[in-house]
Amino acid sequence: MKDAVLRLWRNRYIRAAAWIAGTALLVLYPLRHVNVGVDLWDGGYNCANFRYSGLDYMDPMWYFATWLANGTGSLLMKLPYGTTLLGINVYTGLIVSITAAVSCFFCVGKLRMPAPIALVGNLAAAALCWLPASVLYCYLTYLLLLAGICLLYQGLVSGKKVWLVAAGALLGWNVGVRFSNLVQTGLILAVWAYGIFAHKKLRSIAADTGFCILGYAAALGSLLFFLSLRYGLGEYAAGIARLFQMTEDAVDYKPAGMISEMFRAYAENSYWTKRFLLMLGSGLLVCLILPGKLEKGKKCICVLIAAAVSLWLIRAGFNYRDYAAYDAIFGPCIIVFEVMACLAAAQVFSRGETKENRLFSVLLLLVLFITPLGGNNAAYASINNMFLTMPGFLWLGYRFCRERKEILAFPVKCVIVVAAVFALTQCAGFGEHFVYEGAAGGRGLTEEVQGVPVLKGMRTEKQKAESLEGLYQYLQENALGGRECILYGYIPGIAFFMEMEPAMNTWGDLRSYGTEYFQASLDKIGEEIASGTLSPAVILERRHGEYLLTGEADGLFYDRQAEEKLQMLGRFMKEYGYEAAYHNERFTVYLAP
Repeated sequence: MKDAVLRLWRNRYIRAAAWIAGTALLVLYPLRHVNVGVDLWDGGYNCANFRYSGLDYMDPMWYFATWLANGTGSLLMKLPYGTTLLGINVYTGLIVSITAAVSCFFCVGKLRMPAPIALVGNLAAAALCWLPASVLYCYLTYLLLLAGICLLYQGLVSGKKVWLVAAGALLGWNVGVRFSNLVQTGLILAVWAYGIFAHKKLRSIAADTGFCILGYAAALGSLLFFLSLRYGLGEYAAGIARLFQMTEDAVDYKPAGMISEMFRAYAENSYWTKRFLLMLGSGLLVCLILPGKLEKGKKCICVLIAAAVSLWLIRAGFNYRDYAAYDAIFGPCIIVFEVMACLAAAQVFSRGETKENRLFSVLLLLVLFITPLGGNNAAYASINNMFLTMPGFLWLGYRFCRERKEILAFPVKCVIVVAAVFALTQCAGFGEHFVYEGAAGGRGLTEEVQGVPVLKGMRTEKQKAESLEGLYQYLQENALGGRECILYGYIPGIAFFMEMEPAMNTWGDLRSYGTEYFQASLDKIGEEIASGTLSPAVILERRHGEYLLTGEADGLFYDRQAEEKLQMLGRFMKEYGYEAAYHNERFTVYLAP
């Protein structure tokens, strides 16, 4: 049977057909939910920034910090149907598809990873992409980071310096996608690690480092040159300076905060980690008894221990079956990270391994620990970017299970297999059911939104669909469509969905948007209202409007600053005579006389 399968696989037409089918699957799978979910938070916020991009609409800090991501989104919106949520979901979803395909081709073509492992690993990675695809400052970051790693690997292994320059250039441009991608300069450690593995002279390692820095500096320099020509270097510098000041209010964006949050996630998962360590320790103890004897019996006992622990994990909820919740994948993914880190570290320090495999292990570890440092999502950022780490884990595990024959390796194999089975099972369920809505998994997303052009063909939960339809109908009936708007609450996507130009930053209650700048924006709008050049509608999430009437917060705000900013907005509305003109279950519209 095995020989027949091998003969079939050697047929070039069969191989070509398999490659085409696998590539098509990688491209289409990330598009499975393009018509499901209407996210008013991150997804809608980024779409609004694409539609209304520029300093006239966006806060300079975030505009410059994510300039290339917003520019890419704006270009995508110029494509057919790009100004609809369904259209932009397709276009941004294809970026996820490209990332998965690039990873798969790199794993098979350069790393010589078995194609089924690379395919399954990247499908699992796509399934774990919990953020909306429209959050381009994340997904473009992952694509350029992955492409940079591929070129860096190729340059180091082949010795061709042009690839090192190109790798540095991609990482340099990635700073334009998201300014915090500066931390990706940490990948330079791979250059030095490979130099040590290959026994290079210090001069040669320094030269490789120089070529990477050359590409990085050229790309970053070209980006700064263009921005200085278009906006002025002072404007850009002021925006980025505010980004550093922002961490005083949003401490989770500080480097120390990002690192502590990352390790806290691993600490929170220690309950499950201890159970896997129990499985490993028990198996090792069994295998140490009577050295060299009864090895088949010892293996059977290890399998029974693994089965018993697996059943206990199932009963304890490790395979959480509510796939609309992050708990379904958090524990299994952290275990994958821990097992992969151990396997990669062992390979890095193994003198018997090839220098290429040791380099790949270094890159896996760097990706795992660099990814969370770009934002405030801690280990969830690493879960969102497993295009290299998931196939890497499966490959390292596969090689360990195939190559290590000693009895003491068997308990480790049991841990690897159990971790892989749980992770892949949960990935399948999560990928099928999870759709991001309001920072959580959406439920009951079966109602198609009617009568809102931007949302044509989209499905969400019934109450949200009715609220959006009601709001759009009111705006159109009262000739408010296209009017400038001030938004507050968890509704920044309304500017995009209702096709209303934002008069100020669409997500005013973000911690990164300080009270000083919020008040300055209101003051500027007030001057325009007084001069008769502007008359924006104010749209609040209904519970925020109720707060202005009653003063009852009841867990509405995540910090004092968000409450202070709403109070500022309330005083602004009172000063200019705003009154409630429409409300439904979710939104309240205020108009000035």
